[in-house]
Amino acid sequence: MARKALLVGINRYRDPGADLRGCVNDVREMRDALVGLYGFAGPDVSILADFEATKSAVQRGLESLVAGGRAGDVLVVHFAGHGSSVPDASGDEEDFRDEILCPTDLDWKDPLSDDWLRALFDTTADGVNLTVVLDCCHSGTGTRASLPPDTTEPVERYLPCPLDIRPIEPDRALRGALRRARRGLPGAARPDDVRDADLPEIVLTGCRDDQTAADAYIDGDFHGALTHALVSAMRDSAGVVTYRDLHARAKRLIGLALDQAPQLEGRAARFDLPFLAPFGR
Repeated sequence: MARKALLVGINRYRDPGADLRGCVNDVREMRDALVGLYGFAGPDVSILADFEATKSAVQRGLESLVAGGRAGDVLVVHFAGHGSSVPDASGDEEDFRDEILCPTDLDWKDPLSDDWLRALFDTTADGVNLTVVLDCCHSGTGTRASLPPDTTEPVERYLPCPLDIRPIEPDRALRGALRRARRGLPGAARPDDVRDADLPEIVLTGCRDDQTAADAYIDGDFHGALTHALVSAMRDSAGVVTYRDLHARAKRLIGLALDQAPQLEGRAARFDLPFLAPFGR
């Protein structure tokens, strides 16, 4: 039974002014936790950072990870960087927006969309524990704060839709609930931010639909609020924690300083399983 991970952290973007500060720290923290607490071998944790994290490289890494999964395997996908949204290309979104992850070479007219991720994750083999952590913003509202690079104020991990795309959008206010990196989840969000959805993966996201995810100065360095809270909770529990409890601990830690609430989504029967344990155990 294999344990493999793809960790993507992007501080440096080819889009001027879009750089972040804590994303590479995020993937380093997550790698150390996976190796130190969950038995991942160092060579089985792949990292794409900064200018390495192009759209094609991220897609190849994700495809290789998911295609190689077999029953009993534990796979982890972690993305720390900008998220955004673009006009819906396929007509399947209630809010007329496709949510996207932003690689370093983001092309707004050919983005890494939720539709592509949904199609890929749906090919996950039965019996594979695929855990996806998205430490980015997909709210589709607001803009990333323009702050000097030496400030310790939190920065939103969100890129606004650029002017060359806005003219093709309908002249209307956005409607519906904005979703993260997949489409059409059944059921409504619960007050505890845990959502039962028929997904092959288990997903931890950085914030609610109407919130942004912070790139913040925490414990003496820059981090994503979600990643740092998750890793802190993993360490506090010595790695022995369920998905539900990990989410609750991370939510509490983030809520002490920031106005964002992480989400846990997937099949409810899996929420009380040990975090990153093979299914069936």
